[in-house]
Amino acid sequence: MSTTDPVSTSAELSREQVCLVRDHLMEIIVSPAFAGSKRAQDFLQLIVEHAVAGRLDNLRERMIGAEMFGRPVDYDTANDAVVRVKATEVRRKLAQYYQEAEKQPAVRIELPVGSYVPRFQWEFLERLSEPPTETAPVAFAESATTQDASHATGETASRTPRVLVGALAGLAFLAAAGYIGFTVWPKRPSTRPEVHSIAILPLQNLSGDSQQDYFADGMTEELISDLGQVSALRVISRTSAMSYKGTKKTLPEIARELSVDAVVEGSVLREGRQVRITAQLIDARNDQHIWSRNYVRDLTSVLALQGEVAQTIADEISIHMTPQELARLARVRTVDPEAQELYLQGAQRLNAGDPRDAIGYLQKAIDKDPNYAQAHAALARSYGWMGEAGWMPYSEAFPWQKTEAIKAIQLDDALPEGHVELANAAMNLDWDWSTQGNEFKRALELNPSSAQVRWAYSSYLERMGHIAEAISESKVALQLDPVSSRTSINSAWNYYFARQYDKSLAQMQRVSELQNSPSEIAFPLGVIYVEKGMYEEAIQKFQELGGAPHALGHMGNAYARMGKVIEAREMISKLQDHLQKTGIGRYEIALVYAGLGEKNEAFSWLEKSFVVRDKGLTYLKIDPCLDPLRSDSRFQDLVRRVGLPS
Repeated sequence: MSTTDPVSTSAELSREQVCLVRDHLMEIIVSPAFAGSKRAQDFLQLIVEHAVAGRLDNLRERMIGAEMFGRPVDYDTANDAVVRVKATEVRRKLAQYYQEAEKQPAVRIELPVGSYVPRFQWEFLERLSEPPTETAPVAFAESATTQDASHATGETASRTPRVLVGALAGLAFLAAAGYIGFTVWPKRPSTRPEVHSIAILPLQNLSGDSQQDYFADGMTEELISDLGQVSALRVISRTSAMSYKGTKKTLPEIARELSVDAVVEGSVLREGRQVRITAQLIDARNDQHIWSRNYVRDLTSVLALQGEVAQTIADEISIHMTPQELARLARVRTVDPEAQELYLQGAQRLNAGDPRDAIGYLQKAIDKDPNYAQAHAALARSYGWMGEAGWMPYSEAFPWQKTEAIKAIQLDDALPEGHVELANAAMNLDWDWSTQGNEFKRALELNPSSAQVRWAYSSYLERMGHIAEAISESKVALQLDPVSSRTSINSAWNYYFARQYDKSLAQMQRVSELQNSPSEIAFPLGVIYVEKGMYEEAIQKFQELGGAPHALGHMGNAYARMGKVIEAREMISKLQDHLQKTGIGRYEIALVYAGLGEKNEAFSWLEKSFVVRDKGLTYLKIDPCLDPLRSDSRFQDLVRRVGLPS
């Protein structure tokens, strides 16, 4: 009677077998045989994790030397035996562990001589397949000439027989055969609490040069973005995570503030054309270490590396990943190192609130690498920001936003940022509400943990008049980005357009309590004060914004409602001057006339806004300043022509 070989390679492991291997690995690491030998523990954990993940290319001597011992990837293995020495120690300790084991484990981890690819032996199957009077010894002696694993793997494969059956298949076979003369050790129940939420803390810059912080910050942001693609896991967004840069708070304190189960912390170091990332996963509820790993890659492969780290973290916490999510994280992504350098510098400017400066860096990045999808998406965001802030004419900013967003999607359809910017451009340029909604949904499918996408989608919903749904999305965004001023401001806008002014003001007061309270709080506070009848406070806030057209328009509306007609008309005059210089201000003039009660003039300027597709008209359905006009049939006709639901 023939049986299937009881030895498995990584490619043949089922998900349950992977769990068995990992559980047994933890038993080995904490055993007396490995106690006090951190390097041996790390070595065994590294090779097993690479093996079960199918990353056999990482199990070459030079790659292990670089990843674990900090050697250059091209170091001379003939004169540096650090990996071989540690492998010998691990083999010896494995032999000791199994000799001292009180019970036979369900799976046995072996490291064959001459190889760094572990084998997994399912013990109960081995006992079945072997004659009862014989036992097959396991050799643990180190050969005199251990080869690099890239060569040894072939030799190992030739010694390893056929494809082996998994534990479940073996059990089914044995039950059918009526075999009962063995003991199966079941999977050890995991004592590790489940992890459903996580924060990636800012990676430490190990270069010693603070001018290189942008690189470490960029790596952090990319890792957050990649891990955020796992729909079963809540990942804290970049803004909140980055607020803990340089913090002295303990991990449990951070976990409580962010309401997360675990955190990832680590470091990054760029050396020539290589990057070294160290990451460790910690259960922040009890400050217990779960996993750690060092990675060394060429800079051209750093995008793929971030996906690999994200996938490994998801594996470590046994979070479910869909086939689509696995495919997206594993997709091939390369980038020119010089282009990435320029991109990261541009992203730093963009995150600091300077889209004008960011455009220069991002365009240079694209010139260096035209296929760099992330750079195209960031450039689209920069142009959109310039237009929305009134720093660039709509007619220039929004076409560029759309062009760059489309290019980003063409290069990488799995990049959520490209879909977000196309959604924004569809609204800003074309009032194409259907495309905008679909693109936001696609972006959320790609990264459900993106607070930026959540609050952008909530803004779309509020413009559609779906205020309750907008508030619901905003609440999710606050969970993902709990200490972000931008997310709280967006929540305040939701309540403002819902005419819940006290709740809106409460959100803004929360923003003012946050560290580094931003300057952009002045405008939302101003409009809230107007609707609460706090006109003097509102005027003061609008004056803080200088001659910005949105501030002038709402200040004129406030003056009009206060009965200060002269001051209101002065704002109209300033807006007309601004209109001649920049082409922006038509919608804001209409707001002042609405406040003055001059409906015909208000509708005249709304029509002028319609002709040029003024962005202000996207708020037509919800703007409280236009409430005096809503009963007029001309208003409903305008809503229909803008394409908003009636």
